[in-house]
Amino acid sequence: MPQTRGYDIKGDRVLFREQRHCIHSHEVKKKQGKNAVTKRPQSLRARDTCCTAAIHLWLNRQRLSHTHPLEINLKYTHNHMINSAESLSFRQVKKEVHEELLELFKDGHSPSSALYVYQDKLHLEASDEQELIELLADRSVNPDYDYVAKLFQEYREAVLGSRNGKSMFSRLEEVIKDYNDSGLGNAILQEYDARTGKSFILCIVTGLMSRIHEKVPQAAEICYVDASASFEPLNTSITLLYTSCAIGALPLGLIVTSDELEITLEKAFNMLKTILPPHAFYGCGPQTGPILFLTDDSSAERNALELCFPKTIRLLCTFHILQAFWRWLHDSKHHIKKEDRVSIMTKMKKILYALLSTEMDAFYHEFKQEFYHSYPQLQKHFELLWERRCLWALSYRSGLPTRGNNTNNYVEKSFGILKDIVFARTQAFNSVQVFQFITTNMERFYQRRILGFANKHPGHLQIAKRFLCPGWESVCQNGILETNVMNEFLVQSTSQDSGTFYVVNSEFGTCSCPVGISGAPCKHQGAVSMKFHISMFNFIPSLTPDDRIIYTYIALGYVAKDRSFYASLHAKPAPQSQEIIHSEMAVPNNTLILEIKELSEENKEVDILEFSSFLEEMKLDYQNAGQILRTSLDKFKDRYNAAKSKSIPRLSSFLYDLNRNIDPMARINSGAHIRVQVESVKRRKTQGSSNKRRISVPTRNEKENLDPQAIPARKKKKTGKKEHNLSVHIVKNQPN
Repeated sequence: MPQTRGYDIKGDRVLFREQRHCIHSHEVKKKQGKNAVTKRPQSLRARDTCCTAAIHLWLNRQRLSHTHPLEINLKYTHNHMINSAESLSFRQVKKEVHEELLELFKDGHSPSSALYVYQDKLHLEASDEQELIELLADRSVNPDYDYVAKLFQEYREAVLGSRNGKSMFSRLEEVIKDYNDSGLGNAILQEYDARTGKSFILCIVTGLMSRIHEKVPQAAEICYVDASASFEPLNTSITLLYTSCAIGALPLGLIVTSDELEITLEKAFNMLKTILPPHAFYGCGPQTGPILFLTDDSSAERNALELCFPKTIRLLCTFHILQAFWRWLHDSKHHIKKEDRVSIMTKMKKILYALLSTEMDAFYHEFKQEFYHSYPQLQKHFELLWERRCLWALSYRSGLPTRGNNTNNYVEKSFGILKDIVFARTQAFNSVQVFQFITTNMERFYQRRILGFANKHPGHLQIAKRFLCPGWESVCQNGILETNVMNEFLVQSTSQDSGTFYVVNSEFGTCSCPVGISGAPCKHQGAVSMKFHISMFNFIPSLTPDDRIIYTYIALGYVAKDRSFYASLHAKPAPQSQEIIHSEMAVPNNTLILEIKELSEENKEVDILEFSSFLEEMKLDYQNAGQILRTSLDKFKDRYNAAKSKSIPRLSSFLYDLNRNIDPMARINSGAHIRVQVESVKRRKTQGSSNKRRISVPTRNEKENLDPQAIPARKKKKTGKKEHNLSVHIVKNQPN
């Protein structure tokens, strides 16, 4: 029963005195005073029934010697049913229920989801239907939504602070200090202040990111940088720094800023350098940075990187260059004829993708002769692009460790993961919650992703097919030679009657072939790895238990106590017996080439004999087997002829894909599902309404005494979602 009156104990005679009343008493309204606002006094949900039931407790010192010293005056005169569903719906919520709801909020539940989970638990715990009816009717164990929503609002203000302004930054400072003291990572903050012109900057390097800097070699070679917004109502910008390896994209650092101005980004990158570990970028150091930065064509971002990392090379994403050029062609102000757009774009792509500078120059001169006289605006625009060709043309990237990556697709996909999985398509309440999502949810996501790879338990992890080095089986094993240079091998080209040899370096994961020259995986690397049983980070099947231990350390900073936990299920085959020919030079001499050619011819004869015996065996199977097998072979013959009639490469693809339903390695995604980042769906509701509209933030003109630390909300670009497939739009001659 609620307390009607508490008495102040004076003197030594009375030790305890208290009076309580029924929750439906008129005393409730008296105690609430002005707060008791009843719009409809005659409402059926009015709690006041003027019930006079009460209890008076009195403990007098003089009665302590009695067997029953406590005096109880009970007035049991209820004017209503005390155990009805309606009466139970007005009871006060128990403290243990209050605490349980707080625990659900800590797990990330909203008021509605917390109430659903709690009610579902009550439902399952009920022993019979009668108990279930009483439990769900009793507000003390089954609170209403208004109570849960108010409790959530109080919890959110206590944990996250306000949505904006000084109180939010005070809470953010406390959270960052606790995070830095915990040893889980490092973060640094610059508070927003309109009076001094300071922008809001938050830099984060988690423990996982620090270990990626330490153990992933690609961190020293290439770093993708991109920015996106719509993570919380103020529309602050998040800038990601990522590298890539066989697992996919891995984070190196993260920056949150109130704007994307050059001066803000320069300050942010310099602040980030102060919290990067000494071994940042695989030992290059935070002041030096990686060899390459790959970005889109944002002048503010690129200039800031140049000022903060002057020793690095900054390249442009080829997709964004082509996309911007295609949109320029479709702009009506430039007067490009519709029938000429595709041919102009085709020439542009030839210039961009040319691997040799001589080819690029030849395509450029053809471009000028064909289009410059008809389109003066195109001439002016393309000449500006041509002056910056070293940033986007592939012919200028020969020898650079791009690992075959010329676009920002890795970081674009990572933004999709951040919004879809980490933020669950829901905007954060404020920057404090953004920080918590990044340091907890995002950290756990990448830990599980890396552990799945280390444990050979990938789940939904999609591995790029190129890291399986498809086609390595076609490389002649006897045409692979080990040189006298450590970790270097000579691999004969698979082209027919070719005397070309490629140099493979297993330590750096490179090959002198057109595909592997930039460090991308190629079939020659896979063939070397399989023949000599060498671990190469470009070839996933070659990874050893030691490599898996390293990935476990990256994920958790810890490895299993027993190293046998990472042992391979299948025993490794013994190395092939081979005659190792040492060469004094990296390029074989004519005598060596002749010997290898003779050996190759001998192998061809052996292969033909083996294949002839296979065909004879298939012929016998067709003659002697039953109708089911003959029907299957007939279908195979029809499909073989159909594929051959189109082209020999199509026939090869058909034969390679025969095992697609048997070999699990053939079902690994080849990376075609990478899409451009998408706009965040607004799902936060305004207070006191069900409309899904954005919560408004007052501008400085609307309020004179605005908090100088309140970040003004940035406007969002109202752009429709577009398909991330430029080639399709070029064929259709429509804007992308």
